[in-house]
Amino acid sequence: MFGGTRLVLVDTGGYTRGTETAIDGLVAGRSIAAAREADLALLVLDGMESTPEDADFMERLRPLSDKLVVVVNKIDTPDRDAFAWNAYAHGFPNVVGVSAAHARNLDQLRDLVSALLEARPRSEDQPGGEGSGTQWSRPVRIAVLGKPNTGKSSLANRVIGEERSIVSPVPGTTRDVVEGRFVHRGRTCEILDTAGIRRKSRVTDPVEYYSVNRALESIRNADLVFLLLDATEGLADQDKKIAAQAAKEGRGIVLVLNKWDLLAKKPRLLSEVTARVRFQFPVLGFAPLVPVSARTGYGVQRLLDTALQVEDQLQRRVGTGRVNHALETWVSHYPLPVRGKNFKIRFATQVGANPVRFVVFVNRLAGFPVAYTQYLENCIRRDLGFSLVPVLVELRQSKKKPR
Repeated sequence: MFGGTRLVLVDTGGYTRGTETAIDGLVAGRSIAAAREADLALLVLDGMESTPEDADFMERLRPLSDKLVVVVNKIDTPDRDAFAWNAYAHGFPNVVGVSAAHARNLDQLRDLVSALLEARPRSEDQPGGEGSGTQWSRPVRIAVLGKPNTGKSSLANRVIGEERSIVSPVPGTTRDVVEGRFVHRGRTCEILDTAGIRRKSRVTDPVEYYSVNRALESIRNADLVFLLLDATEGLADQDKKIAAQAAKEGRGIVLVLNKWDLLAKKPRLLSEVTARVRFQFPVLGFAPLVPVSARTGYGVQRLLDTALQVEDQLQRRVGTGRVNHALETWVSHYPLPVRGKNFKIRFATQVGANPVRFVVFVNRLAGFPVAYTQYLENCIRRDLGFSLVPVLVELRQSKKKPR
């Protein structure tokens, strides 16, 4: 919150002229695009050094001068104030000298930002905002995960409808989580494009280590996960670890076979690939598998339809009466193995949605058959409408059945 207003602060990549690598040019383009899209842009300059890139960047941002604040950093002490005043020579009306390291003059910056935002009309063209004609509920949050170069950024850009994430064949282009919003079939969705995740033993760069941890953290912040698999390579051990973490958190999972357009088409190809993936990772037998091509758009609409189906199941709740009526049938069909111990199931109830959680009360926990817990989980998924999502079943001990 800022002065009673909720702000979204977007930190962009550093601007260069794009002469060193192709990615430099892509980063510079995204920085300028972000400034155009913003209600207010802060151009941060080094007060102790002026570079040709600064001059070039300011010229490219000059059309945005009415919503631009030049922030001259490293003005640590009053004797450096003159360096901030010199910035007025660039012709921008709003200039503030600050020290980010020492929090100097940050109040002045806040006051200026607040005044400029109050003077500008509020944006009303965002999905779900005023003027859109529709009041959206909480958006469906989708995290896109996978190994490097599986097409995560390409897919994110495809569903958002704009080049928000930088797409490059160079591994490690995406370093932090890039968020975007779109609407599909009347539902507002947010997609989180994450850094490619490699095995820990291969991660030596500190920045990549941070990026991988941010990507894994996005699982907890999402409702469901698109796990991108390279259709030309198949399922890898790292994919299994990512999926296992998502299932442990109770997140919905959609296995996305990207680059489907690069495979030679033959009869029953999808059936063969699906059978191979299910055999390699049977624990994810519930997860839908959708072939797509982020490059051409093939299968993307079906993928988004599947995501909404998964989200609906994540939010589903079943009454306790129905749960226990079904429980009687399950136990009757497959009685608890005795093995010298008289195990009894008292009752069961759903205690949470998104993630879907059930509690089963039993007369004793010690030695309760693990396989039977898995059996109950499969029955819940099959008979109570949770066929596409992970179901977390917790056993608790209870001496008496509730009235």
